[in-house]
Amino acid sequence: MSKPENTFQELAGVPVHYDRAPSAGYGTRGIPYTFHCTEPFEATLHAAFEALWAACPLGTAEVITSAGAYVDKSGLHGAGRAFDIDGIFWPDKAFITNQYPSDRRFYLAVESVLRKHLGTVLNYKFDAAHQDHFHVSGRGEPGFVPGHESRVLYWQMALTHLFDRPVTVDGLTGPETNGASRALLRALDMAKDDEMSTAGALHRGLDRAWEDLLDAAAERGFRGVAGEAEQTPLQLLEALYATIADELDGQASRKAVESAVTTFAQHPDTDAWLDQFRDAP
Repeated sequence: MSKPENTFQELAGVPVHYDRAPSAGYGTRGIPYTFHCTEPFEATLHAAFEALWAACPLGTAEVITSAGAYVDKSGLHGAGRAFDIDGIFWPDKAFITNQYPSDRRFYLAVESVLRKHLGTVLNYKFDAAHQDHFHVSGRGEPGFVPGHESRVLYWQMALTHLFDRPVTVDGLTGPETNGASRALLRALDMAKDDEMSTAGALHRGLDRAWEDLLDAAAERGFRGVAGEAEQTPLQLLEALYATIADELDGQASRKAVESAVTTFAQHPDTDAWLDQFRDAP
């Protein structure tokens, strides 16, 4: 397909920079760049980011970083209807998508807003290729679809990390996910038991309540972010253990990695240094 003539350098009033080699480095604020996509898809992106600035307590960001929009290849990128989000930079917070394991709630809050406007969002858990960016595209309409792996993965992640109803994150709508979904819809007064008596009825209920669920997820994920202080070394250590548990679950290397971190943390010199960040007895 030919490259769309339509271009953009900002979205919702915020500059969009390119942050990939050789021009720049991933995780940095990148460099100014001109992106190509279709006009309707650009309008969708504008709406999504305007909604994000409104929902996030941090307000309007300073820079959005991206790996690209139109790319000369097959698929939605080649059609000018896809965009890769690497990071978003506010004055006091740098959100980098490959940091999901240590920033789950904020990551999922951002994704919740994006999913109100975009039918496809491929995230960290979708596959290894998407651990360093959100792939968003104009494929499909927003909503809950039980057979769409990427939507089910997101929902399982939200149930686990935002709604405190842990489930296996495997992209499959089995009894565990359905049970947690029923309990949540009931608790939020978004559906009655007789409206969720079968799996099909439950999934239709999730689809009807989808926008409200996304709003509730975003609110939980963003809760307290505007007033959060810089994390202490102790909090960072806790986040490291959580990351190891999440990323190495079921792998033989987990015990060795945790042991190495514990040995470092419990070394007398390290422990003495950490004392200054512990609450006084």
